[in-house]
Amino acid sequence: METTRIIAVRHGETDWNAGGRIQGMRDVPLNDKGRWQADRAARQLADSDEAVAAIYSSDLARAYQTARSIALACGVDVGTDARLRERGFGTFEGKTFTELEQAFPQDTARWRARDASWAPPGGETLL
Repeated sequence: METTRIIAVRHGETDWNAGGRIQGMRDVPLNDKGRWQADRAARQLADSDEAVAAIYSSDLARAYQTARSIALACGVDVGTDARLRERGFGTFEGKTFTELEQAFPQDTARWRARDASWAPPGGETLL
């Protein structure tokens, strides 16, 4: 019986990651380091004994750029789907953790407590 192995790869770094900003559904592209990270992941997967049969990505630039690097190295196409986007963080998007703690102390505490039923203002719950 053949088995299917699923490999999850996080997108490479963006300027917002480096600056500690919440991205959520904002379309922030990879920075130079992120492109290097994507290329490194691509080389590792292409050089592994694992055959990559399919690659799926959200439609956001940072995820697609990472997936495309891997796809080119492995000789497959990338399927995109908006349903694979990160969680929507509403008004939290674009802000740093320090800014959030100052502007939304109660919401930030619930987020850090991993309350699955909580949603940031204008954002999504984990449920």
